[in-house]
Amino acid sequence: MIKTFTASIGIKNPDNKLPKYQQLINSLLQDIEMGELKAGERLPSINEASEECYLSRDTVERAYTELHKMGVITSIFRKGYFISDSKVKVKTKVLLLVGKITDSNKILFNTLSESLGKNYTVDMLTFGYKTKNFQETINQQLGNYHYYVILPHLVEENEDTYKTLKKIAGDRLIVLENGFSNLQHQYSKLVLSNVFNLDSVFKPHTNLFNKYEGLSLVLSDDDYLDSDIITSLRNFCATLRLDFQVLDGLEDEDFEKNQIYLSLNENDLVRTIQYAENENWQIGKDIGIISFNDSPYKSILMGGISVISLQQTEIAKKAAEGIKNMTRINEEIPISFIPRKSL
Repeated sequence: MIKTFTASIGIKNPDNKLPKYQQLINSLLQDIEMGELKAGERLPSINEASEECYLSRDTVERAYTELHKMGVITSIFRKGYFISDSKVKVKTKVLLLVGKITDSNKILFNTLSESLGKNYTVDMLTFGYKTKNFQETINQQLGNYHYYVILPHLVEENEDTYKTLKKIAGDRLIVLENGFSNLQHQYSKLVLSNVFNLDSVFKPHTNLFNKYEGLSLVLSDDDYLDSDIITSLRNFCATLRLDFQVLDGLEDEDFEKNQIYLSLNENDLVRTIQYAENENWQIGKDIGIISFNDSPYKSILMGGISVISLQQTEIAKKAAEGIKNMTRINEEIPISFIPRKSL
């Protein structure tokens, strides 16, 4: 029995910028990886594949030649092309699509790559927080990856966005954000569970916050923080009668004693520490410092930097687990707070 190209839709995607022969190679490799093509199964002849996939004979022949060199397929005189019996190690390709490359997204990328291991390749692409770029990037990359892990920050939830996401098979799509409640599609989802109620996270440590008069949330142009988290921070400060403000970057005039500075960006964290040292302010007394997302150096820097963990590491590990086990996941992961000497 001749096996048809079940993934040939990838090469019919007009937005895909890869050469047609490479798209055909990717389709076949993806089918082998997912178990849709098995060792010993016969492939269509060059003429049959050309007609089935609407490709020239030269394109199909080039794809078959490359696959033969890779040891993926074998040819038998007067019988045709077959999936090789030998174990061909085909790396599973994963796309991580984010708004911009930030410190948080670097944690996601590094943890996802490490958790998946050497048999997987992870690429990180950005869409600049623009809905049109988000849609175009997915359309261009359809068929180029086995799995799509996306952070659709600031993407409009409209018909075009839903239509774009539905082009990805549900068992190959992982969304790392709340929202898309109207998307009628079975896909994996990993989200933070307590973004609306940070009171429960901070309540055991209110004595640390009460030492100060206000809290400044520091964001740079490239940073993104869910608006629900910002609202939750504002509400928490209101309950403690702390002044709350959002700063667009940090300037010297922004620093005041008796303030807590909460930074998402590593550079802003370093700038805050440097300013406090230059002014001989005692961190944890004259000024409070909190950073988003933990790392080994933050546990020892200045005696320990307090952190709000958005669980990027845990989310990436869960995503990797779902990919490796080929299972659909739907989990909520709580934000955590680790108090240290900086507060």
